[in-house]
Amino acid sequence: MGGTVIMLTVSVTSIIINLFYNLGELYPALCVMFILYIFGMLDDTIGLSWNFKMGLQILAILLLYFGGSYGVNSMFGLFGLGTLSWWFSLICTLFTGLLMLNAVNFTDGIDGLASGLGLLGAIVMGYWSIRHGFIIQALVSCIMIGTLFSFYVFNVFSKRYKMYMGDSGSLTLGLFIYMSVCPDSYYFLDNTFIVDKYFVSFLLALFSAMIFDTLRVVIVRILKGKSPFQPDRTHLHHIYVDVGMSHLLATNKIILNNIAVLLAWYGTAVMEWNSSLQYIVVFLAGVLFIWGPYFFLTYCKEKNRRLYALILKRCLRRSRALNGFYNFINHLIDDTRAPSMSHSIK
Repeated sequence: MGGTVIMLTVSVTSIIINLFYNLGELYPALCVMFILYIFGMLDDTIGLSWNFKMGLQILAILLLYFGGSYGVNSMFGLFGLGTLSWWFSLICTLFTGLLMLNAVNFTDGIDGLASGLGLLGAIVMGYWSIRHGFIIQALVSCIMIGTLFSFYVFNVFSKRYKMYMGDSGSLTLGLFIYMSVCPDSYYFLDNTFIVDKYFVSFLLALFSAMIFDTLRVVIVRILKGKSPFQPDRTHLHHIYVDVGMSHLLATNKIILNNIAVLLAWYGTAVMEWNSSLQYIVVFLAGVLFIWGPYFFLTYCKEKNRRLYALILKRCLRRSRALNGFYNFINHLIDDTRAPSMSHSIK
């Protein structure tokens, strides 16, 4: 029912904000988000085929592209590319949209990971939008910050009030990320807003954990002759859990990996490197921090059992060290209190 929490919060908050600031530009996106939520709920309850869900996602992307103006219309100077032709823009939009919508679903494998990465993206994207005067995107990011923070707390730390994202939640969150990656580019092309010339490399760094892990998993499955939508335990979060990390530790580790890639981008931006060089650095940082741990731990498991055992022991020790913090937050949320001394004696 996580999608219900996200959808209700976004809808109610948007209605309240609309009393003070016109959100008319956001209506098409909210309608598409509601459609995805409904079919996500159907998928969670009765199950839908992957090809039907793929068609639904393509329809949602096309509705936003033609009706809401969300799409990849410019590369902002990356590798010398500026404004794209409509057909190339549509191809790039479909690829980016399908990648982000499915990346959230693929990432939602352990407690707090999808919402935690989404929360990181909403915070940074909110700051970027405020800085550049993109008010609509800033408001959407602020709404998602409140929604994802509450969801993250109950998803990770609660036992009594546990909630899961499900397909309804992953699709609605994926649409928000798609709107962040493919904002209303016509505003930028008309120079209504000032845009960083490093926008593309910035977005790749901001959502690097989702993008790189999803691309690796899909490519490996295709090379093995499997369906890219066939579930397995080859995601980075599965590797972390198998090596002895708790969900909390694995989630925070992947978020830190994502932040490392983002810091690599920030370093190149401070040094004012050109956009193409920044993109290359971000790509290499993603390979190092997102793909690197997977290949390293897989190699240790298959070729160096002694080192793998040492890593397993260390991860188990770190996970136990977080138990005290986990139990403290869990007691605050679930209002569970330790039994009294007299009750313990009895």
